[in-house]
Amino acid sequence: SFHVPLLSAAATVAGGCAPCVLLRIKRNRRLKLFNTALPEAIDLMARSLLAGHSMGSSIEVVAEQSPEPLAFEFVQVYQQQRLGLQFRDALLQMGTRIPSKDLQFLITAILVQKETGGDLTEILARASHVIRERVRIEGDVRTHTAQGRLTGWILSLLPVILLALISLITPDYSNTLFHDPIGQKLLYVGGTLIVVGGLIIRKIVDIQV
Repeated sequence: SFHVPLLSAAATVAGGCAPCVLLRIKRNRRLKLFNTALPEAIDLMARSLLAGHSMGSSIEVVAEQSPEPLAFEFVQVYQQQRLGLQFRDALLQMGTRIPSKDLQFLITAILVQKETGGDLTEILARASHVIRERVRIEGDVRTHTAQGRLTGWILSLLPVILLALISLITPDYSNTLFHDPIGQKLLYVGGTLIVVGGLIIRKIVDIQV
C-alpha cells in the first residue's frame, strides 16, 4: 500500500524538522524580546552617563535594571571587562552572539564615537530614536502584509486539507492518486508546487526594514 511509506516518509520529515523549527521559534522569540528592550536600555545608559557614571558603570546599570534576555548579555559584557577584556572586544563579542541589526547599529555608533569623539549621550539618544522608528515601521509593514501571509497559509494548506477530507469521506475518489503510478507522480508534483508557491508568497511578503 502506498499509504504506509507515504505516512512513514511524512513522519520522518516532520520528526527531523521539528527540533529545528522549535529552536528557530525560541531564537526568534528571544531576539524579539532583546530588540524590544534595547531602546529603553540605551536611554538608561544615556541617563547613567549624564549622571556622571563611566561607560563600564553604565553597562552595569543596564545589566541590573533591564529585563531578560538583554540583562544577561550586558552582564556578560560587564564581567568580560572586569576580567580584562577590552571594551571594544566585549561589545563585538556580544554582537556576534546576538544577530540583531539594532544591536549592530548601537555597537557601531559607540565604537565610532570612541574613535572620533563627540557627545556619546547625544549619539545614544539618536540611536534609540532610530531603533524605535525602525521597530514602528516594521510593525506597520507586518500589519499591511498580514493579509498576504494569511493568503499564503490558506493556499498552501487548503489542497492538503481537502485531500484529507475527500480521503476520509469518499476514499474511492482519492484511491487513484495513492495507488496509480501516475496519481502518485501527480501527488509529488502537486506537493512540490504547493511548497514552491508558499515559498514565493513568503518571499513577496517578507519585506526587510
